[in-house]
Amino acid sequence: MWGRTVSKADELEEAVIAWLNEPGPALLNVKVDTMTLVMPPKIEWGSAYGMVLYSAKAMLQGQSADVFAMIRENL
Repeated sequence: MWGRTVSKADELEEAVIAWLNEPGPALLNVKVDTMTLVMPPKIEWGSAYGMVLYSAKAMLQGQSADVFAMIRENL
């Protein structure tokens, strides 16, 4: 079984091409920043509402540092 770990953005495209060209099972592990948001091509109301709800719950549970870190990383 083919496997590879990628931790730098400039290695990703080559790794994805090699991964897709494998004839059998293959595993591609991509390391990302834990606070990075994955944004869809079109933001829908449900997604935005879910993010606001998550942020409000996190703030109420004393995890405001995590919310501010996520905002800082993604703006």
